[in-house]
Amino acid sequence: MHPILQETLLAIEAERRDQFDQSFLLADQLLAVYGEEELVEQLYRDIPAACPWEVVADIFAILIWSTSDNGAAITQVTDQWLVEGDDLRKIRIALHLDTYPFLERAKMEAILTGLAGQHPEVAQKCQELIESRRAVDE
Repeated sequence: MHPILQETLLAIEAERRDQFDQSFLLADQLLAVYGEEELVEQLYRDIPAACPWEVVADIFAILIWSTSDNGAAITQVTDQWLVEGDDLRKIRIALHLDTYPFLERAKMEAILTGLAGQHPEVAQKCQELIESRRAVDE
């Protein structure tokens, strides 16, 4: 694992209950090392499986605000994880990015409803996202 990735993961884990001050600074350094092209794929491959999914979701959420495309490439990949719906770790990460998955609410509702039925472990989060987005859109 690249030292800056390890340092970033440790900072995020330490700052999870507070503010992500150091983590945002390290995310910028992480971008300088990894670049933006295929960032999610590279990081997901390099982050050890033992790293809590919550920490991975936090790093991706921070990077959404740090990339030049405002996270479009990140959300495209994580939305695809939800469509595939076969990896619970990836699903959990994609559901906890502090953004709504999918640009269209109807598509989000359809996919999250399906995921909730397939994976009861994430059903509550799926329902929360659906209800929250309905409230925002109405």
